[in-house]
Amino acid sequence: MTIPQVRKQTTQPGTILVNRRAVWLDAALEDAREGVLAVLGLGEANPGEAGVMIRFRMNAALEPEQYSITTGRKDVIVEAGGISGAVYAASIIAQRCAAHDDTLSYGEIEDAPTYPWRGLLVDVCRHFFPIQTLKTIVDLLAYYKYNRLHLHLSEDQGFRFESERFPLLNSVGSYRKSTFVKHADFKGQDGVPHGGYYTKAELRELVRYAQARGIEIVPEIDMPGHALSMIAAYPDLACVSEPVEVATRFGVTDFSKKLFCAGSEKTFEFLFSLLDEVMEIFPFPYLHIGGDEALKSEWKRCERCQRVMREQGLKDERELQGYFLNRVIGHLASRGREAIVWNDGLCDGLDPRAIVQHWTPWFLEGPGRTIRRVNAGGRAILSPYLHLYYDYPYAMTPLKKTFGYRPTLRGVRKKNQANFLGVEAAIWTEWVDSEEKLFFNMLPRLAATAETGWAARKKPYYDRFTLELEPHYRLYERLGLTYAKHAEKPLPLCQRIRGVLTFAKDETHAELLEQNKE
Repeated sequence: MTIPQVRKQTTQPGTILVNRRAVWLDAALEDAREGVLAVLGLGEANPGEAGVMIRFRMNAALEPEQYSITTGRKDVIVEAGGISGAVYAASIIAQRCAAHDDTLSYGEIEDAPTYPWRGLLVDVCRHFFPIQTLKTIVDLLAYYKYNRLHLHLSEDQGFRFESERFPLLNSVGSYRKSTFVKHADFKGQDGVPHGGYYTKAELRELVRYAQARGIEIVPEIDMPGHALSMIAAYPDLACVSEPVEVATRFGVTDFSKKLFCAGSEKTFEFLFSLLDEVMEIFPFPYLHIGGDEALKSEWKRCERCQRVMREQGLKDERELQGYFLNRVIGHLASRGREAIVWNDGLCDGLDPRAIVQHWTPWFLEGPGRTIRRVNAGGRAILSPYLHLYYDYPYAMTPLKKTFGYRPTLRGVRKKNQANFLGVEAAIWTEWVDSEEKLFFNMLPRLAATAETGWAARKKPYYDRFTLELEPHYRLYERLGLTYAKHAEKPLPLCQRIRGVLTFAKDETHAELLEQNKE
């Protein structure tokens, strides 16, 4: 068995030894070579050189992510609809070879994804991670048949994209003077400067690296809120031009009222130019523009914003946000791009071309607006935070809960279920300050969500899934990655409650520290 499960397979008696280094690809799949070899050899310092060759053939009758594998007595034949399908086939072969001493059983596999969008968001703003860490994540995404990496590049706490048009975004906006921590018996500002940004050369290479593995990168520039790092660099972009600093604390709080001014043309000139610069680096036709958690108190007092509301006939500041986002959505459309917005940025007048990414629980915005939009024909990506936010402790979001998530919203009509593009997990990094903590929170959750996006079984079998994890744990160890070693074992309710309270009040690394004691 593999993670995620394949759609259809037949097996016959007998096995064949496979040489994971011996690969032949026809000319139409030559661009898949790097990704195929990378996945076949992931975590293998010296894979064996004995065994039969793996042959990859293009089959134009298949969809780009679809593939088949035929294992006979003399060879292994892969037919794929494109680069992605070839890489996914390689991941299946790699997993089965790793679990069975480089052998494959005779038989056939036919496979294709249930959902076209299977992603992971990585927040590199609250804490900055080097480009090599992102490449490691890309390798894991390919291994588990994800096809989207969502890079959250702007935040109150830092701006991570090299801008030649607006250099203060980097010299000012990419660095903060301190960070609020709850760790190692200390609660408060650590007084340690933190920051950094990715050069355009680094990001171009990351885009190339990901595409070679069947993954597209979705950049996010958040607006009109979560923009303090940009406003710190260019204060005239806010309703009130005054000196502000890049945030050193987290959450939705007093600095969250600092929004881009919706009544100033300077705001849109800046954003359109910045987004054009971002689009030069990221070719994927989707771009995330945020829209979440925007406190509008300054808009209510801003004469320019109120004038726009009167001129546009807008009844409140929520509709003013819709006007703001619609102008950006229109600009992206003029460049041949599609916008994605968080669901708490929805309003009745929001451009129907925008894709909504749903994250909020029932007590914060709730699913109502998302449900109405999907039933009206709008498209949605599902990222429910109680299931798919990896930054929370396992006590709050157990592996079984993540694995058991089914991508739908109650109230969406059956005929509109196809408007759900798929799922996207997220790891926000307010309390994730090291690569050790990053991968501890991600693994093995990344394997669990892979099942949701690819296989989407009506009856997920958690016990079967946990039995498959051991070879994956060995892979993480070979890659030198920390993982939650006992995450598959459910905790008693009282222990879960204690774990959540400890995380919230005192120690954000409690689970990792406890594991390190073993």
